[in-house]
Amino acid sequence: LFKEGAYFFTYVIDQSNKTASLYYQKNEEDARKLLFDPNRLSRSETVSIDDIKISSDNTTLALVLERNGGDWKEIRFLDMTSKKLLSDTIRFVKYSSVYWYDQGVFYIKYNVRNTHQSMVTTIKEPTLYYHKIGTDQSQDILVFKQKNKYSIFDFEVTPEGKYLVLHYVETDLNRSVLKISLVHLCSDNPSFEKKEFIITSKIKTEFSFLGELNGKLLIKSNLDAPNGAIYQADPKIGNSLIPFIPSYDEQLQFAKVLDRKIVSVYNNGKQSSILIRDSLGKTVALWTIPEGFRVSTFTGALNDSVAIYSFNSFFSPSSNYKINLNTFKKKPLSSTEVSFNNKDIVTEKVYYYSKDSTLVPMYLTYKKGLKLNGKNPTILYGYGGFGISMEPFFDVANMIFFRNGGILATPGIRGGGEYPGWHEKGRGLNKQNTFDDFIAAAEYLIKKKYTSSNKMAAMGGSHGGLVVGASMLQRPELFKVVVAESGVFDMIRRSYFNIGYLNEEEYGSMDDSLGFVNLMRYSPVHNVKKGINYPATLLVASDNDDRVNPFHSFKFISELQAKGSGTNPYVLYYQKKAGHSGSYVSDQRMQTEVYVYAFIFKYLGITYSMNYGN
Repeated sequence: LFKEGAYFFTYVIDQSNKTASLYYQKNEEDARKLLFDPNRLSRSETVSIDDIKISSDNTTLALVLERNGGDWKEIRFLDMTSKKLLSDTIRFVKYSSVYWYDQGVFYIKYNVRNTHQSMVTTIKEPTLYYHKIGTDQSQDILVFKQKNKYSIFDFEVTPEGKYLVLHYVETDLNRSVLKISLVHLCSDNPSFEKKEFIITSKIKTEFSFLGELNGKLLIKSNLDAPNGAIYQADPKIGNSLIPFIPSYDEQLQFAKVLDRKIVSVYNNGKQSSILIRDSLGKTVALWTIPEGFRVSTFTGALNDSVAIYSFNSFFSPSSNYKINLNTFKKKPLSSTEVSFNNKDIVTEKVYYYSKDSTLVPMYLTYKKGLKLNGKNPTILYGYGGFGISMEPFFDVANMIFFRNGGILATPGIRGGGEYPGWHEKGRGLNKQNTFDDFIAAAEYLIKKKYTSSNKMAAMGGSHGGLVVGASMLQRPELFKVVVAESGVFDMIRRSYFNIGYLNEEEYGSMDDSLGFVNLMRYSPVHNVKKGINYPATLLVASDNDDRVNPFHSFKFISELQAKGSGTNPYVLYYQKKAGHSGSYVSDQRMQTEVYVYAFIFKYLGITYSMNYGN
């Protein structure tokens, strides 16, 4: 359950549908009603809802749709009164937010002939357009285009709809700078002319515009504040950032302006807290989320005193709460029900030393009463890339693993965003630190007798697929099973498809001699050695994965089958009508998870039990 404008929305999957339908209600006490079923749009393709955005007058809903799980999006519009789709259709949208302004939306479109282009070559020239409801896409207004067609940019619209904010990097005289420009959205600026607002040489700095209070813009940023702070700025004066809410030892994970109050989420490494301040920055409410849980969403309308927040853990699905921002009274609304007893599942946070003595955090989740005898089946799950932190996530399949004596270990390895500078220490020429941290996690679990190498499965998806792939090649004796979903395995050809060239900041460039040597050192496809008994390996790939092309999995599995020795299997599970995150068809998604966990159970020697408690 989440709030968008004047409505409460819910995604529901029932047996009559392949993908989730959208339901709505005016008040949280009302019975929910079906608003839109994406399954009726096509019989031959799988259509799912990726996102929704409602207009400021609550009359029109923008539906961001995807087909067969791919990253290409199509924007349609639904009349909230008639519940019918409008004729407007926006195509070739990718890696783009959608923001309303007046009677239309801003979106990013790529210069392509067809969506298949991203599967066979690179795509470029992302361009920001404005679409007015009731017009054809060919009439959309070009708002912004990067000078460098191989660069990417981002944008947002302030909650009041007063400013369009552009984030982009430009290079002049071999010096790259991050520029934040404002476009004043008013009738006096019909051509969307921009004005440079912030310029900094710290191009990795993050800026998020929260809204306007007391005539000043509020901006969440890590500029000179590694854990994040909130600044004030005069929209009429460039580079005028003034500290408003300082940086603390806790990491500022989220901030939003609702009902002239500042809602923020902080995390101290073990526990999250929600803190609400008034328009002057004075704290008016504070409460903590149970340890081992994370705040997953916080939604509400700009001038509404009602907000919804959700939190979850590794063993508990989302619980939704309503809060009144005037009285600060909280009320539980709903939670996802599971037919498992999760009261005896616990999460603890431990710390271990990596190869270079760096201290790395790790969550461990398991059933109470665990014996440290080195015999517990364990899934070591990793990601460690693009500054993304490893936070608690719920997967019902893990509940089956816990009930059968399993441990889920999720380390916050370098390359992620757990600490200031953590990302930089695990990217580019430092990428080996990521693998070292993952390998050290396995060694720690064995040393402390949580498990043994014969009871350890390594698992990861996307960049996490690279992590487990590289780690299994460097230390094959540590793992009994490896599962990689939508993994990045060919580090040499990676940049020649889709927008892979933009990931050179994460991995390095093969056009640079030092970068090429570094990539070749760990590229899984290029480091499979003949005659090694590698762990039982399952690769999961999808035919419509245009983010990480399935050829990565084809090549890696071929190398393992051609060169690996011993009796362990090297298996490819290939999904049809699915994308980078797999299939959005509930039955197909369930079948994939059944196969993955059956594979893990078989080679970890788990005797399957249906006794899940009351």
